[in-house]
Amino acid sequence: MKKGIIAFFLTLAALSQINSQTWVQTLNGISMWSMCSDIQGNVYAGASGTVKSIYKTTNGGQNWFTILSGGASNFLGLAVDSLGNIFAANSTNGVMKSTDGGNNWINIPTSVFNGKTCQTVCCGRNGTVIVGTVSGGTFRSTDYGVTFSDTSIITSSVVLLAKDRYNPNIIYAGASSTSGVTGFFISTNSGISFGGPYASNNCWGLVQKSPLELYYATTATGYPFSKSTDGGYNWTNSCVQPGAMRGAALDLAGNIYISGNGGVYKSTNNGVSFISTGMTSSANLCVCVGNRIYVAATGTSTGGVWIGTDTTISGIANISGEEPDGYSLGQNYPNPFNPVTSVIFAVKRKGLVNISVYHVTGRLEAVLVNSDLNAGSYKVEWNAGSSSSGIYYCLMKADGFTSARRMVLVK
Repeated sequence: MKKGIIAFFLTLAALSQINSQTWVQTLNGISMWSMCSDIQGNVYAGASGTVKSIYKTTNGGQNWFTILSGGASNFLGLAVDSLGNIFAANSTNGVMKSTDGGNNWINIPTSVFNGKTCQTVCCGRNGTVIVGTVSGGTFRSTDYGVTFSDTSIITSSVVLLAKDRYNPNIIYAGASSTSGVTGFFISTNSGISFGGPYASNNCWGLVQKSPLELYYATTATGYPFSKSTDGGYNWTNSCVQPGAMRGAALDLAGNIYISGNGGVYKSTNNGVSFISTGMTSSANLCVCVGNRIYVAATGTSTGGVWIGTDTTISGIANISGEEPDGYSLGQNYPNPFNPVTSVIFAVKRKGLVNISVYHVTGRLEAVLVNSDLNAGSYKVEWNAGSSSSGIYYCLMKADGFTSARRMVLVK
C-alpha cells in the first residue's frame, strides 16, 4: 500500500503550484548593491552611494544590524566562508575582511590587487578566496585572505564569481567590460586558472539547478537569458529578459528569479519565460534563503533591501550536521495539526533533496524542500493556513530514496 502511494505521487511531481508573493521594503532609502547569505541562513547587504555600510539580519529581515559603517567606497560584492569569515569587495578600497562576525574589520588594500577596483568576491573550500577586479581579472588566496596571487583572465573585468553547488573545485566567473574579454569563464582547479570565454554576453547573475544545468542573466543589448546543459561550456538563449539584469537566484521550489532594470521577475518554467513579481524598483544583486528572496535596490525612496516571501514555501532548519546512518523522513508533528506542522528528515550524503506535500486527490499543495543539502538532520515546517482540512501526503525524494508520510489537517 505504501509503495503504491509513493508511486502515485511520484507521477504528479511535475505539477505546478500557485505561488503567493508579497514584498516588504527594509533599510528604506539606502541604495544597495550586494547581497549574500551564510550557511546559517543569515543575510548580508552592502550599500553603494551616500551611505557605505554593511548590514546583517539573523531573523529573516525583521531587524538589520549595521556591522560596518563609514566604508571608504561602495560595497560591490559580499561572501562568507564556512568558518564565518566575511569578505566584502570595497571597490577602490580593496577588500574588507572580518573574522569575528563583523565586530572588527581589516582592510586588504588595492595594492594587493595591482591597484584594481574590487568588484566581486567568492569563498571556496579550505581557505580559498577569489576576488574579481575591474580590468584586472581574478586574484586568489588559499589562506583565508592573508595573501593573494594574481591568476588569470588578466584584462577582463570580472563582475561575478560563483562556486559550483556540486563540485567545490569548479568556480564560475562572469566578465563585463568595454575593453578586455567579456563572457563566461570556468575554472576546474579552484580558481588557479580559468578557461573560456564559453559565451560572449556579459554575465552578471548565475543560477545552477543541477550539476550540468546552468542559467545566466545579462545586461547585454537584446537581453538574452542563456541556458547551458553541459556545465557551462555551450549556451543557448532560452528567452529575452524584460530588461538589463544584474542578479539571479534560485528558490527552494526551483523557480528562477532575476533582478535589474524594472524590478524582479520570476520564471517557473526553467527560463522559458519570466513574469513580474510586483517589485518594480530598480534592482541589483539578489539571494534566496528559505522561502524569501532578498533584493538590493537603489533610489532615494525605493532603495534598500526588498524582501519577497513565498507563503507556499517553508524554510529549512539544520538541527544536526552529523552524518546519519541513512535517509529518513519522520512523521510530522503534531498530527493531526492546525495549521502548522513540522517534519524532521535525514540526509545521508550531499545532494538534491525534494520534499513536497500532496492532497489525497493528487494535487500538489506545497514544495517544502527542493535544494542541495549537506549530510545531516533537518527540520522543515509547513504552514497550511491557506489549505483546506483533509488528508495530505508528505513525499521525500533524494538519491534514489523515496518515502511518504500521511498528514491530517483539521480546521
